[in-house]
Amino acid sequence: MKRMLIVLFFAVMELVSCRKQVADYKYPDFEPIPTLNAVFQRGEPIMVHLTLAQRLEAVHPMPCSNAEVLLYKDGLFEERLNHETNGLYTGSTLAEALHEYSCKVIVPGFDTLFATTQVPEQPVVRDVTIIENATVDSDGNACPAILFAFKTQPREQLYYQSTIDAVFVCDYYTKGVLCYSSCASGTMNNSINTDDPVLLNEGSDLLLFSNEIINDTIYTMKVNAFFNGHSHASYGCGDDVVADSIVRTGYVVVKMSGLSESCYRYRKSQEAYQAPDAYSNLFLGAVEPLNLYSNVENGRGVFAAIAPVICDTVFIH
Repeated sequence: MKRMLIVLFFAVMELVSCRKQVADYKYPDFEPIPTLNAVFQRGEPIMVHLTLAQRLEAVHPMPCSNAEVLLYKDGLFEERLNHETNGLYTGSTLAEALHEYSCKVIVPGFDTLFATTQVPEQPVVRDVTIIENATVDSDGNACPAILFAFKTQPREQLYYQSTIDAVFVCDYYTKGVLCYSSCASGTMNNSINTDDPVLLNEGSDLLLFSNEIINDTIYTMKVNAFFNGHSHASYGCGDDVVADSIVRTGYVVVKMSGLSESCYRYRKSQEAYQAPDAYSNLFLGAVEPLNLYSNVENGRGVFAAIAPVICDTVFIH
């Protein structure tokens, strides 16, 4: 019976994998849609990328170079952005925290595009600590947890995203002689075996979150770390030699960004798009496309802002 099921599985796989383009197939009519994309950074010049979405056979969207792109700050006209190349419009206005920026785009033959966002403040990270052997990965290896405290305002709806870079080195000594070393390193943008309340509230282990359930001005987030790289170096002491001392060194770099609401909503929709397992949809056939979040009126795309900050700690145990 088991053999029959395996044969049936591969037969179905063969059927669903047989694809051939229909000769002289004509793609359905498609009206071009203006798409405005801008994710600018606090303290950096504001730039806007403008394209026109095309038919399915098009490899890349069509750059829009004949538009009038007007930038406003707190409702007041700031400047007209200049077209540089391939639909990229630039200006001299630097994005300032806690100010609202709006964009008005006039594209010949289309309705005028409008988009608005507010530049967030940089997060303030107060402390970074490490808990060794906090959890285990899928292979049963012990993994540490990274704790970082940051300031927030419970009365305001704020949004954040973090990544963590870590390197841990262990040097093993026997009678004062270095026998071998091991190194574990990795970049983490999610938490394994998530038990942090804020991440649980997001319904995701990604380090993309809001302060929706945070009631204090200081919150300590716990990230159960894992590593995507391991290395080992031997110095000729022999595998049967038992080390009598271990020296641990390493560092952790916490990168945290404040996000505008539009940036947070867009990245959450990206997460929803990437979350489904391809194998779970193997036999579903054609499925409805998922529309990514957009805050562009009369068009598509996202107009958003971020405010990144880096806080690192070096530890020696």
